[in-house]
Amino acid sequence: MPSQASVLGIRVDAKAIVGVAVFAAVGVLLATYPAEVLGAAAALLSLTGILRVARGRLEFWQILVLVTLAAYGILNYGFDNLAVGLGGIQIPVGELLMLLALGMVILGGRSRSLSQFLRDPPVLCLLLLLLLALIHLAVDLPRHGLYALRDSSIFCEAVFLPLGLLWANRKRDTPLLLKWLLFVFFTNLIYSFTFPWAEQLQSWSPGFGVFHPVPLFGNYQHNALYLLWGALFCILLGHHVVRWPRWALLALAVAQLCGLAILQVRSMYAGIAAVLLLLLFLWEAREMAQFASILALSLGTLCVLVLLVSLLGLRLRGRSGPVDFSFLEKHARTVLSLNDARTRMAQDTDRASWYEQVWRRTRSSKVTLIVGEGFGEPLIDFKNEEGIPVRQPHNSSLSVLARLGLVGLLVWLVFLVSVTRRFVHAIRRRVEADVHRLVLWLFFFFVLAMIQTSVQPALEFSHGAIPFYFLVGFALGVMRWQVDGSATGSSPLSRVPASSR
Repeated sequence: MPSQASVLGIRVDAKAIVGVAVFAAVGVLLATYPAEVLGAAAALLSLTGILRVARGRLEFWQILVLVTLAAYGILNYGFDNLAVGLGGIQIPVGELLMLLALGMVILGGRSRSLSQFLRDPPVLCLLLLLLLALIHLAVDLPRHGLYALRDSSIFCEAVFLPLGLLWANRKRDTPLLLKWLLFVFFTNLIYSFTFPWAEQLQSWSPGFGVFHPVPLFGNYQHNALYLLWGALFCILLGHHVVRWPRWALLALAVAQLCGLAILQVRSMYAGIAAVLLLLLFLWEAREMAQFASILALSLGTLCVLVLLVSLLGLRLRGRSGPVDFSFLEKHARTVLSLNDARTRMAQDTDRASWYEQVWRRTRSSKVTLIVGEGFGEPLIDFKNEEGIPVRQPHNSSLSVLARLGLVGLLVWLVFLVSVTRRFVHAIRRRVEADVHRLVLWLFFFFVLAMIQTSVQPALEFSHGAIPFYFLVGFALGVMRWQVDGSATGSSPLSRVPASSR
């Protein structure tokens, strides 16, 4: 059939007509349902990225994990509350996808290869914490219902750590995960720069929720973590994973570091300092010089951008205040002077009150001090701007103390120390340069995540806990199979020959 027709003597391309009609329809839909169309476009873009990355090399459970990690990393709290109704109960989509992936792994017999890991100290600690949580749930779930289950997610979602372990079991899957994370970092960068229009996004966005509706778009709780971690990816691993020119990776790293000035998360300012100190402590001179030089370039670029915005008479809104020299200086200074009442911010005073409330509750009896008060009751007396009660202090380790007592806190600290020791041991071993940088980069995620948990309820929500446990599991697997077993295996990033470190 010919693709062109004659209309009043004018030759018309049928494909052009269809194209114009499609674009017109999309335009009408975008004007009428902006949030729904943008969400569908994001989902389509994610699906396209998955298909390009997978190319028949990934199992279906791995595709489910990639989708979930991307949604948690970018949409965070909004995706937490995206739920479907099953039997009158709202079940979060993210947890449902991860449980489906875990079920496929178990039913497929892949979990048998993990038996050797059950004796590892980090895994043993998480199993013990899960056991303590289940004992509390046996009493608290009938009394408090789904709120008890929600409060226990900080421990229960550790069941997804084996998915990370299994991903690292096959070295060919490591580059696929890293390429996908690069896609997540790039999308997260674009999404983070929409923060000045967060209120408009939330007003346009559909709302979902297990307990109360939350807009799917316009939430930025953990995006700063992925900005900094993504910048480190471009510096440490980018040229091992993709064939991009170095200037493109450099530009992406600078853009992500500049994005921190909009999200204005002070824990990531401290994270930058922690990365520099760790590079010095581990004597990673080359990596430290690279990070310091790109950090300096980012500061210079940010100064130029802020000056340009000021000259144009524009006002760019950040999370805590305007993006200008005076506020950024004042905001950064509070990181080093939290005990100074003159520079303390309102949330610092709130945190001090929350910590005191939790400590008072915990030591109210010997039982709660030793084994905790369990799940179902809010740990603090505080409501946010929408009038919704905040259930936990902005400190995940303090939540562990309140929920599981000194016993649980001790086990949690042993877990953190054992993971840290495993990282330091692996970093100091002589392995291929790309494997070394992979472990170093994963270690930085662990450190940055722990910094964030010290000032936010990061692990009390799925968008913090599920990526954390998966990536810690992946890191443990990398260190077991690709560092300890590196003498008998090829580099997991062998596409690019490893250079001498």
